[in-house]
Amino acid sequence: MGARSKKASADAVYAKKTVKAANPFETANGQSGKRAGNQNPFDVHVNKEKFQILGRICKHDRGMPGVSRAKALEKRAQTIGKQFAVKNKTNRFKDNRIGRHLSGDQLTESVMNARYLAEKMSQVRQSQKAEKFNLNDDELLTHRGQTLEEIEQYRDERSDDEELDDEGLDAEFTSTAHFGGDGDAPQDRQTAIEEMITEQKRRKNEIAKEKDEVYDLTEKLDANYKLLLPLVAKATKDEQEAKPPPDAYDKLLKEMIFEPRGSVTDKLINLEELAKQEAARLEKLENERLRRMRAEGDEDEQAASAKPKHRSADDLDDGYFLAGDDEEEDGTLAYDLDGNLGTHLNGKKDAQEEDADEGGDDEEEEEEDEDSDEDSDDSDVDNLSDLKESESESEEEEEKAPKQSKKKPAKSSAPLDTSIPFTIKMPKTYEDFTELLSKHAAPQQATIVERIIKCNNPKLDGVNRENVVKLYSFLLQYIKDLFEDASEQDIRGNFQLLSLLMPHFFELTKLNPERMSTTLMEVIKEKHAEFRKNHKTYPSLDTLVYFKLVSNVYSTSDFRHPVVTPCFIFMQHILSRARVRTRQEISMGLFTVTVALEYVAQSKRILPAVYNFLQGIVHMSIPKKEGDKLEITPPFEREGPLSKLLALPANKETKKLEAQPLQAADLVTQTITPDFKVRALDTALLLIKESLQLVEEQVGSCYLAKPFLSLLSRLPLKNYPEHVQLHHKEATQLAEKLAELKMKPLAPAERKPKALRLLEPRFEAVYDDKRRPKMTKAKEERAKLLHKIKREKKGAIREIRRDTAFVQELKLKQTLQSDKERHEKVKRIYQEASMQQGELNELARSKKKKKF
Repeated sequence: MGARSKKASADAVYAKKTVKAANPFETANGQSGKRAGNQNPFDVHVNKEKFQILGRICKHDRGMPGVSRAKALEKRAQTIGKQFAVKNKTNRFKDNRIGRHLSGDQLTESVMNARYLAEKMSQVRQSQKAEKFNLNDDELLTHRGQTLEEIEQYRDERSDDEELDDEGLDAEFTSTAHFGGDGDAPQDRQTAIEEMITEQKRRKNEIAKEKDEVYDLTEKLDANYKLLLPLVAKATKDEQEAKPPPDAYDKLLKEMIFEPRGSVTDKLINLEELAKQEAARLEKLENERLRRMRAEGDEDEQAASAKPKHRSADDLDDGYFLAGDDEEEDGTLAYDLDGNLGTHLNGKKDAQEEDADEGGDDEEEEEEDEDSDEDSDDSDVDNLSDLKESESESEEEEEKAPKQSKKKPAKSSAPLDTSIPFTIKMPKTYEDFTELLSKHAAPQQATIVERIIKCNNPKLDGVNRENVVKLYSFLLQYIKDLFEDASEQDIRGNFQLLSLLMPHFFELTKLNPERMSTTLMEVIKEKHAEFRKNHKTYPSLDTLVYFKLVSNVYSTSDFRHPVVTPCFIFMQHILSRARVRTRQEISMGLFTVTVALEYVAQSKRILPAVYNFLQGIVHMSIPKKEGDKLEITPPFEREGPLSKLLALPANKETKKLEAQPLQAADLVTQTITPDFKVRALDTALLLIKESLQLVEEQVGSCYLAKPFLSLLSRLPLKNYPEHVQLHHKEATQLAEKLAELKMKPLAPAERKPKALRLLEPRFEAVYDDKRRPKMTKAKEERAKLLHKIKREKKGAIREIRRDTAFVQELKLKQTLQSDKERHEKVKRIYQEASMQQGELNELARSKKKKKF
C-alpha cells in the first residue's frame, strides 16, 4: 500500500507539471500577444521611470538585452570569427582568368582564345623555371635545319688563308719523293720540288680566280639590285590588298615630313649693341672717306702690311701664292707648285683664259658689282635716311639698297657728297648747328641730323646724355626759324625738310621721352602765351607745325595726355577766337581743322570749333544780298564784305578748273583768287564729310548735321567745277542721313519689380528641461555636431571593446582546445607506454621462471 500511494502521488505531481501554464500576457493586444508567444518573458527588461514628463518619447523603456546580445554574438561570429579562422592562412581561391567577370553569353571565341593563350604562356614560364636548373637538357640547337653536332662533325669551314697555311704534303707525294716509287721511274729531288711549287701556284691561281668571279658576280648583283626590286615588290603587292587612296591628312603629313626645317638664327640685338654697331659702321665709313680724300687708295691697311716688301734670291716662295694679289702683275721667275719654271704672270693668264672659256661675262658682272658697291656703300645713308622710320627698318633698307643698285646701275641716284663726314660731333651752339645745315640741301640736312643722333646715342660709352636733348631743342628752334618768316619760294622746301626730319624727331623722343616732352611743352606754352596777348589773330605758322609734329610723334587717342591734350585745347581756342579775313588765315584754319581731325580719328571725340569753322567757310562761299542774313557763330560775321569773302562771281572760267588741294604757298599768301576760293570750298566739303563720318555713331549727331543743310542748299553750284559739285552732293547726302536720325526720349532706367516680402516661419524650440547657454545658429549647429561625434565615439569604443572581448574568447577557446588535444595525446602515449612496460615486465618474469 505504501508503494502504491507513493506512485500515485508521483503521477499527480507529474501531471501538474505537464499542465500548460497560463500566459501572463493574455490581456495584451494582438501585436503584444504575438510577441509574447515568440519571446521569453524573462528576457524582457523594463526600464522604470521615476517621473512621467509630458511630450517626452522614451524609446528604451522596454528591451530584450539577451536577444540583442545573442544577435551581436552571431554577427561577430559571422564577421570577426570568420576572419580569425582564416588568419595567417593562404589557401584561398582567386580567379585570375581573362573575362572572369563575363557571363556565359559574353564569353566569345576571342575571349576563350586569349584565355587559352595566357594559360599556355603560364605553362611555358613554369616549364622554363623548372628547366632552369635541369642538367639533363635534351633540347637540340639547330642552324639551317642541321644540329650543331652535325655541323661540327661534317663541316670544317675555314678561310682561304687557313687552307693555304694548313696545306701540307700528302702521303703519296711523301712516299714517292722520300722513299721511292712503286715501280715508276725515280725522279730527281729538284724536279719533284719544282712540280710541288708549280702545283701550289696553280692552286693559288685557281683560288684567286674564284675570288674574282665571286667579286664580279657581287658587283653585278648590286648593279642589278634596282632592277630586281620592282619584281619583288610586285610579287608582294599582288598578295596584299589594294590600299585606299591617301586622304588630305596623309598628304599634309607627308608634306610636313619633307618640309625643310627652320635654321637657327642669330640672337636678337638689343638697343645698346645696335647703337654701337651703327657708330662703328659710321666711323669705318668716315675713315674710308678720309682715305679717299687723301688719295691713299682703296687698299686696306692689313692687306698692305701683308705684302712682302723685299724678296731675296734664296727665297723658297713658300707663301708666294698666298701673299700675292691676284690682280697684280708680277714677272718674277719662280717655280710653281707643279715644279715648272715660269712667272706668276703666265699662271694668271692661263687661269684667266680657262675662266674666260667657262664664262667670260662673269668678270664683267663682278667688276660692275664692285663699282656699284663702291658708289652705294657711302650713298646708302643719304638715300635711305629719308625713308627711315625706325632703327630696324633702316637696317633692312640698307641691305636692300645695294641689291637694287646692282640690278639697275644706270638708274642710280646722285653721287655722294663727300663733304658730309660720317661721324659728326654735337655742335656746341645753335649758330654752329645752323651753319652746319645751311651748307647743304634738305636730304643732306636730314642725313646730317641722323648721323649726329647715331654718334651721340646715350647708349654709347663716353657720350653725354644731354647732347640729344640739346639737339632736340636745336631742331625745334630751327623749325621755328624756317616757318616763322617763310616766303612763297621757301615754304614748299621747308615742308619737304619737315617730312624728312619727322622720323628723327620720333627717334629722339624715344631716347628720352620725359625730357623731350618737357622741351616741346615749354615751346607750346610760350606760343600759347603769345596767342593770349592777341587772341583775335592767328599765331605764326610754326605753331601749327608743332601741332602736326605732336600728332606724328605722340599717341592722340589717349583720354588724357600731357602733350596732346594741351595742344587739343589750344587748337580749340584758335578756331573759336581768331578772325578770318585773309587767304592766309583761311588756309591756317583749314590746316588746323585737318590736324584736329587727325587727333580724333581713333578716339572719335567732338571738337565744336571744328564744325563751327567749317560752317563759316561754307557761309563765306554763299553770295549774299544786302538784306540777306544767315545765322552763323563768331568769329565769322553775318553781314558785310567779310561774310562773302569766298563767294565766287558768275564766271565760266572757274568751271574748267581741275581738282587741286590747298598748296603750301596758301599759308603765306594774303591775296584771295578765284582759284583759291574753289580749292578752299572743295577742301571744306571734304572735311565736312570726314567730320560727320566720325560722329555718325555718336548720340546727338543730328544736331551737328542740321546746320550744314541750310548752308549747303544756298551754295550756287553752277559756278563750280564738277568735282566740287560731286563733293557737295556726298556731303549733303551724309548730312541729310544724320539729320533724319531721331533722339531717343529720356526714360528712367528699368528696375526689377520688387519681390513680395516673404515671412519665414518662426520655429520655437521644444522645452526639454535642459539649460543651455544662448548661442548663435552656427555655434549651436557646431555644438550638435560635437555632441553627435562624442556619442558616436563612445559607441565605437564600446563596440571595439566588445569585439576585443569576443576575439579573446575565441583565442581562449582555441587554447583550451589545443591543451585538451595535447592532454589526450599525452594520456594516450602514457597508456601505450604502460602497456609496453607491462609486456616487458611479463616477459622478464617468464624468463626468471624458466631459469628455476
